[in-house]
Amino acid sequence: MSDHADHQLLESFFESSKAKFESEIHESPDILNIVVIGRVSSGKSSLVNALLKKTRKDSLFKVRAESGVTSDVQCLKLNERVRLIDSPGLDDVRVANSNATQRFLKRIDIGVLVVDGSSDARQKKHLDDLKKQCDIVFVVFNKIDEYDKWKPTVLERVIQQWKVDLGVAKIYPTCTFGYDPEVNHDMKLDIRGVEALRNDIEELLQSKWQNLLDSRSFTERRIDAVKIIANAMLRINEEAFMPKRSPYILGTLAIAVTEIHYLLLGQTLSGKEIRKRMALFTSGDLCSASFLWYGSPLAPDFVLDPITGRRALSSSLIMLLTFVELLRRKLEFTTTTVELESRPFRASIKPRIEDTHPADWQEVSFWQNLALSALLSQGLSSSVHKP
Repeated sequence: MSDHADHQLLESFFESSKAKFESEIHESPDILNIVVIGRVSSGKSSLVNALLKKTRKDSLFKVRAESGVTSDVQCLKLNERVRLIDSPGLDDVRVANSNATQRFLKRIDIGVLVVDGSSDARQKKHLDDLKKQCDIVFVVFNKIDEYDKWKPTVLERVIQQWKVDLGVAKIYPTCTFGYDPEVNHDMKLDIRGVEALRNDIEELLQSKWQNLLDSRSFTERRIDAVKIIANAMLRINEEAFMPKRSPYILGTLAIAVTEIHYLLLGQTLSGKEIRKRMALFTSGDLCSASFLWYGSPLAPDFVLDPITGRRALSSSLIMLLTFVELLRRKLEFTTTTVELESRPFRASIKPRIEDTHPADWQEVSFWQNLALSALLSQGLSSSVHKP
């Protein structure tokens, strides 16, 4: 996505005229998901109306009524890239129990918890549940107009108690009065505090949008990276134990490194850059890979002995996995970063290969499963924003 497209998307995020309700949640890796939860009386729908700058005439409540949607869970697609879910809680979303819904719950990007009235420690469960699904959570205290007849200190005390009970540092006080169809329409909408919330969400999107896409995109491209690694390991296994083939191991690794770099970054490495980065794996605790550059006990027909062959497989796989991890975390390629990022892989890969029968090394599924499990164990870093 171009910068121009990103800018257009963010500008229209809360002002989409094409917003429409969906009858069910469709999982999609290309949509940014925002979930708004809170008890029924907290004013979630009114808050969504205010965030989207809706008037009383074109309020979403009216759209929902005309569309005949009666479910407690409202799925609103703002545009082709943003979707907003309005629900009492995530348990209500889980009721659907479809595969698409379960995948959606793993793709929540921003959470908004709406509370009102006196502090209720039971809402902490909803907040904790939301935090388990996403690291970006905003807490909103709605209906501050109910405190207009009291001294300002009363509202301040109530909000402070909510902060204590929920364990959060910041709460957004808002008023979204006037969207209820039974309200006298001669009264103007009373919207307060929403602009601050909207601005902070938009600022977050501006700074995190590309990271969110990159992270999600990497998750999908990782499967292709695993395929590259598995195919490379099949060739290396053949080259290690077939006559006159072991000298080709270095070339196979170089090709795999080039393909992975292009897959994840869309850039082609020069031969010099490839040699420079691969050479980092021959220093320090990674000297077990030095057979590639400095020779090893080879038979006359260039067949590696069993011990060196296992070492070649382990070191090659560790190198490729570390390469993927360094690219994912956008780290510089140095002796230190290579050493640190390769440690978990060395701890898991070497024993697995040592304990596996050589016949398994000839199966692409073995290398795919081993590579994928190793990458998954590293976990995916995420952007965290806790207001």
